[in-house]
Amino acid sequence: MKKLLLFLLAFLFTFSVTACEGGKQGNSTPSDLNSENSTDESIVTIEKQISNDELYDKILGSWVGQAAGVVWGAPTEFVYGGRIIPENEVPSSDNLDMNGMFTQDDLYVEIPFIQAMLENGVDCDIKYLADAFKETTFPLWHANLASRDNLKAGIEAPLSGNPLYNDHSDDIDWQIEADFVGHMYPGLINEAAQKAFEIGHIMNYGDGVYGGVFVTAMHAAAFFAEDIDEIIDAGINSIPEGTTFRQIMDDVMKCYDEGKTWEECWQVIETKWGKTDTCINLASSDLNIDAKMNSAYILIGLLYGEGDFEESIKISMRCGQDSDCNPSSVGAILGNFYGYKALDSKWKNIDMEDGKFQYTEYTLDNCVQGNITLLNQVLSAKGFTESNGMWTININTVIKPVEFEQRNDTPAIDIIADNQNGAVVLSVKIIATGEIKSFEWNMGDETIYTTEDVFHVYKAVGEYKITCKVTDADDNVVIAEKTINVDKIISDYDKTDAGTVRNIASISIPLCNVKDPKGVGAKNLSVLSDGIKTGGSAVQYDTFDYATKPYEQYFAYLFPVEFKVSSVIFTEGMHFNNGGWFQNGDIRLETLVDGEWIEIQGTSSPDYPNGDTTGIFGSAFESYTFDIDDYVCSGIRIIGIGGGSASFISAAEIEVFATEVE
Repeated sequence: MKKLLLFLLAFLFTFSVTACEGGKQGNSTPSDLNSENSTDESIVTIEKQISNDELYDKILGSWVGQAAGVVWGAPTEFVYGGRIIPENEVPSSDNLDMNGMFTQDDLYVEIPFIQAMLENGVDCDIKYLADAFKETTFPLWHANLASRDNLKAGIEAPLSGNPLYNDHSDDIDWQIEADFVGHMYPGLINEAAQKAFEIGHIMNYGDGVYGGVFVTAMHAAAFFAEDIDEIIDAGINSIPEGTTFRQIMDDVMKCYDEGKTWEECWQVIETKWGKTDTCINLASSDLNIDAKMNSAYILIGLLYGEGDFEESIKISMRCGQDSDCNPSSVGAILGNFYGYKALDSKWKNIDMEDGKFQYTEYTLDNCVQGNITLLNQVLSAKGFTESNGMWTININTVIKPVEFEQRNDTPAIDIIADNQNGAVVLSVKIIATGEIKSFEWNMGDETIYTTEDVFHVYKAVGEYKITCKVTDADDNVVIAEKTINVDKIISDYDKTDAGTVRNIASISIPLCNVKDPKGVGAKNLSVLSDGIKTGGSAVQYDTFDYATKPYEQYFAYLFPVEFKVSSVIFTEGMHFNNGGWFQNGDIRLETLVDGEWIEIQGTSSPDYPNGDTTGIFGSAFESYTFDIDDYVCSGIRIIGIGGGSASFISAAEIEVFATEVE
């Protein structure tokens, strides 16, 4: 990388540098430190010093730099999608209301994380940070909003940011709010990057996490860097080679090294990467909120701005897309590098003492002091010493990339479990680029299934570890585990009438593919076995869930033991103008045998209607009796395509007449 000229000598800081090399001390440079006595090539340290006053100045400078970028760029945010902002349309940087920073999510989203660390310690479990984020009430968007919704729904970190549950996992969110992590790790690039990788999974995954790692590593480097090159190297080298994030960074560097202008570089990146955004909200537009694309604009600003604070921010802004967040990151990194004192006075017109970030009680000074407190915790925990207001820090000069992680590089899975008194329904949520070749479930009680979905009844109470192994067509294998506790089993049922043919619905576990219906019907499946066959909407269960296209749906029972079934009486629920039945006569009976659902023959009386309009069906609460040939099974299912324009089914009562198998 060719070196950038830093023409403002006032921005340079002088630090005491001492090399630690096999116990020998003396003035040196990092390249001189390859000691013959070293036993770990990944650890080459130099000793640096920095005062508390300098740390404060740099962190304050970073917050103000972050504010400068976001306040200046705010009027342009997502106005320029897939095009450069013309020079004459760039907002003036003069007379900005810098107190506008207090309403910007780029800044206030960091505060709950800072507060959680102050309350629980800088190395607290990620759960404390996720819990703090979950309880926030301020407006959020994209990955942040999806993550918070996931956390509120009980989907914990890191799954809250995983593409299994977060359609915005590659979005920019962690990039814009990761600055506080870099502030805590002066010179400690590897540690900062790893911490950012860990926390970033609350709201992002893969490239989305790397956006925060990239920014955080550059912050850590900025405390002691001699030039912008050194800062950029830290950010890029913290990202694993082979990832799409690293590829786009390398493409920007190649353009710069070849002497292309920043506009030419922008076009190269736009042509190659402009249509790779995975955000579902922006799929049909020219807008791009992808973390790697927007981080490329950060890099373009830092490279082509050549150390000029304002010019670097402006170039990043002019790249468009998220054109307040990206210049905000550039301003934050350079504000850290130069420090608050070196910044132009026009960026400093901020109410630092009384101005509070929206939705919080934090002032700018509170944020800076919080960062300093956490920084001190980090340095003390690592055994570094402070004397007379001066910290001595041993810095590893070998930068190591964080873990390789890409969306859809191999199948991603999670086990969905519904445990009702030991009757367990299992499914696997999958994101995969290719076909799935096989499933293998180990239920923890020596039972193995090879189906995608599992319906299993445990015979004894206890704790069971369930394992699911999924193999795709390329023989990529991914394994997920879930532990469930069974404290009651359905086989402990009243056996007074055992051996007689009777309705066993009340001793079975009712199931439905729609567990959270949105219609006017009952919300508890117990209505299927309460003996009430007619009435209003409250005595029936319907699967209305705003479906936009037809799909297969079912009602089912799991039995406590194997039964010999002779007949099933299905009493349909209410019929609405948009559904409530099985369409076009597609109603089938299936029995559960050895963990698999098998279709059986059974005629209904009366015949089930063949059509898909309300007029074809009889009145609500019509009963259909299916006489079957004494099938031995552990469950029964009524299944078919949901009817009507909203594709849903309904049931008031399902009776199963059966006797135990001798």
